[in-house]
Amino acid sequence: ALDHVQDVSLITEDRGDTQGPRIEAYDTAHLSGTNAIGVLTVIENSTPSKKEYRTFNIKGVSGKSLNNDIASLKELLSRRLGHTEWPLPKAFVVDGGKTHKKAAEEVLKEVGIGIPVVAVVKDEKHRPREVLGSLRAGITDADAVLANSEAHRFSLSKHRKARSRALRTG
Repeated sequence: ALDHVQDVSLITEDRGDTQGPRIEAYDTAHLSGTNAIGVLTVIENSTPSKKEYRTFNIKGVSGKSLNNDIASLKELLSRRLGHTEWPLPKAFVVDGGKTHKKAAEEVLKEVGIGIPVVAVVKDEKHRPREVLGSLRAGITDADAVLANSEAHRFSLSKHRKARSRALRTG
């Protein structure tokens, strides 16, 4: 029994070193361009670390368009990177294609952080269709998709709360 416990702890340790990097995922949500929020979710060892999830009110952007989506993502990442007390991840995961990935990479480059960005491309039913950059980032597609779906789920739940609050007070 003790050998088994030792084997399991070695496997867990090994998995932590190789397959369980810290991954941060970002998503934004808004209702017709109002109540814009951005969220950060954290996956460690292929498991959501919900105590580290964060919400940001997007201040500098209104209206729904690709440009505003990109501006919201840039604001979200810039504000997150202002928190130097938070540990940096092995990879940043963003929702969207090459344009979103490039925007996130620009923000990181501006502050001199060379952490890879992974983008999860969705189909018309909002299901993951392709993962860009996971191999270069050294993370699995499965972890990238998990991080992305957690960010999407968390942003929708936070946005629903913000919307119902706005309806009650408005």
